[in-house]
Amino acid sequence: MTDTPAASEGNGHRPAVPRAVPSEFADIMVWAAWLYFVDAMTQSDVAKTIGVSRVTVIKLLNEAKEKGLVNIEFNPVLAARVETSRRLAKAFDLNSAFVIPDNAERPLVERLGDAGAYLVQDGLQAGDVIGVAWGRTVLAAIRNLGLDQPIDDLTVVQVAASPNGLSADFSPELCVSLCANNLGARSVTLMAPALLSTPELKAMLLNEPSIRKQMAVIRSANKVLFGVGELTDGATVYTSELHSADALDQMVKTGAVGVVSGRFLDADGNEMPGPNHDRMLGLSIDELRGIPIRICVAGGLDKTRAILAALRGGLITDLVIDLATAEALMAQVEP
Repeated sequence: MTDTPAASEGNGHRPAVPRAVPSEFADIMVWAAWLYFVDAMTQSDVAKTIGVSRVTVIKLLNEAKEKGLVNIEFNPVLAARVETSRRLAKAFDLNSAFVIPDNAERPLVERLGDAGAYLVQDGLQAGDVIGVAWGRTVLAAIRNLGLDQPIDDLTVVQVAASPNGLSADFSPELCVSLCANNLGARSVTLMAPALLSTPELKAMLLNEPSIRKQMAVIRSANKVLFGVGELTDGATVYTSELHSADALDQMVKTGAVGVVSGRFLDADGNEMPGPNHDRMLGLSIDELRGIPIRICVAGGLDKTRAILAALRGGLITDLVIDLATAEALMAQVEP
């Protein structure tokens, strides 16, 4: 008995619906070739996994051979990326791990941004509320956003308030406004400084009707884009003037290994209340963790400990990372 195309006219069967291609694969052809030649699935199992007929799988495999993707052994560079991506996703229970290839001709932050933009746009639907943090990699992803077709009722919200000394080149306001513009969405900014003078002033501001309304929209985000910062000299958190040098040194001495939107993480990804904790405005780490889709764009070996902390703390559902840093992460968690 042979399979027939599920979408054939007049065969009385419901057409197959191809599933979304996982982010680690370039297209459905690469996905099919990987499942068949590397994972050693049967053609029928590949068809079920992808959501197409077996005849379509045969055509995809032939196309892969004709284009030189498959020739006795899989392309070793692609194989390394996909294998590392799958190990990362499995180790940290991620929806996806997008491991970008090496390319000495382009800065890492730009290449991370390319992939980050893809994940932000993937699956966007009318009514989505997209939270945006700040930073160089976040802005690089935002610059690459652009919809082929407009999507109704999109909202972009600012999840972190503005550090006083943060460069306007990648400030929260710039990230939010540019993201909203590129997606054709409305924007909701958090019109207040990130660090207030007293906890009492913070409480008063949060009780203001306008701020309370802004925070309610921000907390309704169902997707968020953010980066992870390291705690080393020259890092963004040191140049932003959000925390003093003494406060940063104190946090490092007490076990902080990374920072997300100005908030400190210990090695297990728990938020560490620092000297400024009760005066900071914006989403907390727990509130960030409650957003369903959490896209983290981060790379570089100097960020390995910080990214690992965010992963261990369950802050990330979808990760964009470079191959060298991804392999360094796996070396920390695999025997």
